[in-house]
Amino acid sequence: MGIGRRWKIATIRGIPLYLGMSWIWVAILYVWLQYVRLTENWNAAPSTAAWLAVFAAAVFFGSVLLHEGAHAVMARSLGLPVLGVTLVFWGGATETKAHLEGARGEFLVAVVGPLTTLAVAGLLFVTAGATSGLVSDILLDLARLNLLFAGLNALPGFPLDGGRVLMAGVWGATRSRRTGMRAAGYASIAVGGAMLAYAVYDFSSRGGYWLFLGYVGFILISTGRAMDQRIAFRDQLATGTVAEAMRPPPTSIPASMALSGALDHALRGAAAAFPVVGEDGRVAGTISLAGARRVGARDPLRPVRDAMVPLDQFPTVGPDEPLDDALEWLGGRESLVLRDGFLVGAIGPGDVERWYRRVIEGRLDVPGPGGSGGGVTVGHVPPRPDL
Repeated sequence: MGIGRRWKIATIRGIPLYLGMSWIWVAILYVWLQYVRLTENWNAAPSTAAWLAVFAAAVFFGSVLLHEGAHAVMARSLGLPVLGVTLVFWGGATETKAHLEGARGEFLVAVVGPLTTLAVAGLLFVTAGATSGLVSDILLDLARLNLLFAGLNALPGFPLDGGRVLMAGVWGATRSRRTGMRAAGYASIAVGGAMLAYAVYDFSSRGGYWLFLGYVGFILISTGRAMDQRIAFRDQLATGTVAEAMRPPPTSIPASMALSGALDHALRGAAAAFPVVGEDGRVAGTISLAGARRVGARDPLRPVRDAMVPLDQFPTVGPDEPLDDALEWLGGRESLVLRDGFLVGAIGPGDVERWYRRVIEGRLDVPGPGGSGGGVTVGHVPPRPDL
């Protein structure tokens, strides 16, 4: 369940907020369904139905944002990096490294999501009782929906938060993250099977939730079945480090350089983003050709630092990190490799794949770090279970 294409719409307390392409379609569909329901079932006037449908969507997706924001706030409170929050059709994803704080960190970051949704449900129930008319009915429906999602998300299976809670619990009890992942994988299959069985029953009894339950059950089973493969793959990657797979660093740009100079001389490579270095030589952020043009079009003499993306919003890894942890953090993107803040290389999923084919599979025809990919894909990389 990858994130796919997304757009940054805001930065809240230093945390970027993105909207996935899938979210846009779901938001349009949700507003339309609410409009139809209000006009056909509740006989609301078209103009009233239109603004109430938008209101319902704002409250619903706002509750999803609060859920993901709770993950991010908890991670920040533990001193963990947060690259961003992305809203997608199945909810959202908060990019952080909860495992750095061990089982406790995984548990706290995971459990706060369903608890927040439960609290939102309670608040909506209270607000619905304090209002009247269609607004009260809409809030009551949203309260029930949040209550349903809180319970669903707490189920012990990946990619739900409950799967991460179970993993953290087993990890804490056994001192083994691998054992925790395997337990969560088996639970995913069991819970997904139960949901599929209930979906069949719901369909036969002409219920209204069989399609949703069947979809979630299928995702749970698929993720659980892939867990043994994922663990085996991580074990193989853990034998290597970022330094063994990384390629030479991309061209860096001084933070004090004028944007006009960066556009004319520096931002001409194939990279999507270029590292920006300060006067001390340490990386301060990244800049893209699009970002430089956007700011430089208004004032081409402004320094590069005014158009760069802060470093805490871009994935970075250390050269000594094991490849399994690095790949999970990459999430399908390119990353800079830093040692004490200084740029030493770059790495992406393709580099990890090349290392795997060369070192694990013993392929002699695979180029080393920095070589041309030769059509290499990332087919060996299973999806992250928590995205």
